[in-house]
Amino acid sequence: MLGMTLYAAMRMLSTTSTEHALIYIIGAVACILAFLNEELAVHFLIIAMLLSPEIDTGSKTEGGTLGRAVTLRVDDFMLLIICVTWFIKSVLYKEIGLLKHTPLNGAMYWYSFAALFSTMLGMLAGNVDPKSGFLFVLKYFEYFMIFWMVVNTVRDKDQIKRFMFVALMVALLTSAIAITQIPQGVRVSAPFEGEHGEPNTFGGYLLFMLSILGAFVLIDNEYRWPAAILGLILLVAFTYTLSRASYLGFIVVAIALPALTRRYILLVAVIIVGLVLILTAQQVLPTAVYDRIAFTVNQRSQSSQVTLLGRRIDTSTSARLLYMQAAIDAFLQKPLFGYGVTGWHFLDSQYFRSLSETGLFGFSTFIFLLYRVMQVGFTTLRKVGDQDPKYLALSAGFLAGTFGLMVHAIGSNTFIIVRVMEPFWLVCALVYVLPQVVMTPDKEPA
Repeated sequence: MLGMTLYAAMRMLSTTSTEHALIYIIGAVACILAFLNEELAVHFLIIAMLLSPEIDTGSKTEGGTLGRAVTLRVDDFMLLIICVTWFIKSVLYKEIGLLKHTPLNGAMYWYSFAALFSTMLGMLAGNVDPKSGFLFVLKYFEYFMIFWMVVNTVRDKDQIKRFMFVALMVALLTSAIAITQIPQGVRVSAPFEGEHGEPNTFGGYLLFMLSILGAFVLIDNEYRWPAAILGLILLVAFTYTLSRASYLGFIVVAIALPALTRRYILLVAVIIVGLVLILTAQQVLPTAVYDRIAFTVNQRSQSSQVTLLGRRIDTSTSARLLYMQAAIDAFLQKPLFGYGVTGWHFLDSQYFRSLSETGLFGFSTFIFLLYRVMQVGFTTLRKVGDQDPKYLALSAGFLAGTFGLMVHAIGSNTFIIVRVMEPFWLVCALVYVLPQVVMTPDKEPA
């Protein structure tokens, strides 16, 4: 029987494309790992978050309502396979459990329901292409699965260390690959991002990881120098993403970290350095970075530019501002439930996109979800922050990173970008379980 199964599998692989064969093999490995060892499955998933190739479905809707192809990656399939396997295992072994109760569950359920309900209404109204709408909503749910899986997997402090180590090594590898792109004179992006790459997405990811590393540099003597060295490497890659939304988020992180860790003298120093940097930007910043920032107001005059505070804004920012205004108009037309996910024009702004696609109902659930996330971060900071510098660093870095991403989301769809949200919800789960594992003895008394 085993021989026949292997023969059938080899026959199937030999008659399919290399890309599909790779997916089948990775899926089979993920399935086996998820059933045999949950921790290994999570490690496998962390590696795939930034290092998995994409599969372009080539699906675009007419009329520009979607504006981009629906892009799937190997980690999308792998996460689905792991979650299904995890579900089956939890049914077979009931002591494992499926969804632990957390303060975030209710917010996740409401947010998911709002996205699904608005999209179904959009399908009925003819605004949403069913295939695109379903795939996008499914991708929104993916990162919640990561949160629940990690919450169910972590049982001790050593697991948290191992997960964070792998996540930081992935950040190091992706940054090293990105740095090799700098001599080409292009905006750097993560590996396997397609033909044109997504520098803004990569900038948001690095912003979050830099926030965590920055917290360890400020707080933890044991890991200060390794975190500083790794942070410098990530900072180089981050700088050359030339992502203005990421730069704005970085300013918030630089202020939030000293405030959260009560380094008030450092906070004052950050503000002073920031003011000096503004005055000497052209002399201090790399030429590419300064030109990118200055381009916002120095682009040659064009008819499509918007005037803001008496200055002409570059065409890219102008287009965002015009779409933001249009999103408000769209929201006023369908204020309760919006047009559905992918039911309106593509817009690179999380808040305005949420308003136009899911209306007041979906936008409220999104804000409620962010509130719960911050509540979890502050709860952990209060409970375990004084017990060990590492715990304070992880929780403070997560909170500062969340604030940074909230600013990044003004000019990006940050909280629905899988390559940003997968690491975000991984760390969110670790921060949530931290008080539980810290207050639980590593060994049971004899």
